[in-house]
This record gives sequence, C-alpha cells and structure tokens, in this order.
Amino acid sequence: MADDQDREFVRLAEAALDALFDQYAAAGPAERWQLKPAITKATEEMTQARLALFKEGVLTTPEDLDALRQLKRDIDHAADVQAGVLAAVKLAAMLGVFA
Repeated sequence: MADDQDREFVRLAEAALDALFDQYAAAGPAERWQLKPAITKATEEMTQARLALFKEGVLTTPEDLDALRQLKRDIDHAADVQAGVLAAVKLAAMLGVFA
C-alpha cells in the first residue's frame, strides 16, 4: 500500500504537470512567457521528487494525495494565465518537499 501511495502521488503530479503543459500549448506568446518559468520549476522539482519517492520508501500521506488532487482540479479550472502560474508554483512547492 505504501509504495502504491507514492506511485499514486507521482501519477497525480505528472497529470497536473501535463495539464500545465496543455495550458502552455494553448496560450499565446505573452501568456507562455508568464507560464514558462513556473512550469520549468515544477518540471525540475518533479524530476527530483520522483527520484526521492522511488528510492526512499513511503514519504507521502493521504493528505498529500488529497492536496494534489485539489491542485489538479484547480489547474483544470484555471480561468486565466495567472491562475495557471499560481498552480505551477504550488505544484513546484508541493514537489519540493520530497526533492
């Protein structure tokens, strides 16, 4: 179960990051300029967190999974580019805990 929890966290984080990349792809040049630094940071944190989660054993909690699910919903319903930037920063911060 424990390893499953960490794998689920990584799966959810990747889904959130994919949704951010979709926003980036759909954005205009000015919006991409705003989104790129935050998405880049989230991508870097994802790489580090993924390595840590797979080698250290169980690090996530059910609350982490719930928070990530809520963040994914926030990304999916982001009304504007600023909401996307904020979501990317939140994702990077969440992942940074495990990196």
